[in-house]
Amino acid sequence: MARDECLRVYGLRLPVIEGPADLGELVVKAAEDQGVGIADGDVVTLSSKLVAKAEGSLVRLEDVKPSEDALRLAEKVGEDPRFVELVLRESDRVLAVIPMLKLVEEGVVRLENVSKNPGRALEAIRKFPVLFLVWRGGSLWTDAGIDSSNLPEGYVSIPPRNLDQVAKKVRERVRELTGKEVAVVICDTEGFLGGSLDIARGSYGIEPRDRCFGDPDLYGKPKFGGVDLIVHEVCAASALIARQTNAGIPATIIRGLKYEKCECGLRDKVMIDPSRAGEALKLIIKHTLNTLGTQALTQTLK
Repeated sequence: MARDECLRVYGLRLPVIEGPADLGELVVKAAEDQGVGIADGDVVTLSSKLVAKAEGSLVRLEDVKPSEDALRLAEKVGEDPRFVELVLRESDRVLAVIPMLKLVEEGVVRLENVSKNPGRALEAIRKFPVLFLVWRGGSLWTDAGIDSSNLPEGYVSIPPRNLDQVAKKVRERVRELTGKEVAVVICDTEGFLGGSLDIARGSYGIEPRDRCFGDPDLYGKPKFGGVDLIVHEVCAASALIARQTNAGIPATIIRGLKYEKCECGLRDKVMIDPSRAGEALKLIIKHTLNTLGTQALTQTLK
């Protein structure tokens, strides 16, 4: 059987981390203890929450003093001003405010479709009634990646800014301890329409995407597409094992994936310059208006 015809995803249970830790050493030990080991070509995935803990990026809300801007925004949206302050600090630009509680109240989001316990889900949404969609470090985040789940009450985690460097450091540590060459991908959960997906926030040792645009398809025609974001797909696969609540599996090893090795990170290949993103949006809106007319845009905004 060819190498890329069978993939295995091994979940790694790690000890609870609430302070600085050597992630490479923890991954290697867990892999050995669980009989998985480390092999050349493995892809190691780590949750951004695990990385934040290991990098010492936990913040106690009691220690946060909200600014005037945070106080004003918090009053408008009904959220803890200390949390809002952290979102503002960690954002390069706030782009939108998603009214989660309002969407539930209006029936746009039906909690019974997304939760086995709608009452508890509503409790969580009332605590965080909005999501701030922000630009941070070349990509879109909700709430700048700041999160309170799976942490002691009153604490939040903040993902480090350069997760590519963290991935590189873990990769080098694994090589130092085992002599094996692996790739490392750091994953984060983001909400999409109807649910959530795990996507990559940092990586090293793996070409982040397939560069097959224009390659021949089955009929020899140049293919339109073929630019799979491999690192995002890796994170989605690992999430099937890691899950989102109390499974206690913040790291995985994916074995058998055929990928292009690269001494590069996600930021080098995929992250978007916000000024270029703005230009792209303007071109899309302009072309839509020219093609479909203002009525189409008006209908969309109704």
